[in-house]
Amino acid sequence: MEDVVLIAGTALMFLLGWFLIKRLDRFLDENQKRIEEAPEQQQPEPCVHLVGNISPDELEETLSRFRSSHTHVEIVIYDSEQISFPNNESDLTHPI
Repeated sequence: MEDVVLIAGTALMFLLGWFLIKRLDRFLDENQKRIEEAPEQQQPEPCVHLVGNISPDELEETLSRFRSSHTHVEIVIYDSEQISFPNNESDLTHPI
């Protein structure tokens, strides 16, 4: 009789463990998907390229949005007819 209770108790423990691990696996999979999607949605563009005629209000709004998402930012304004747009980050840090 004691053997039957011991076997049944052990089987119930294994079933409970299996059920909990299945739920944990499902939870971790959902979290992994959210983590992978989050940087794509939250990472703002590191560069703003304004082309053509833009009103002062549009310029102010664009720069304000950019500054709100990038706390440590340097803003460089130049004439594209005189200086070419930098191709990569190292061009931005060195004088052209």
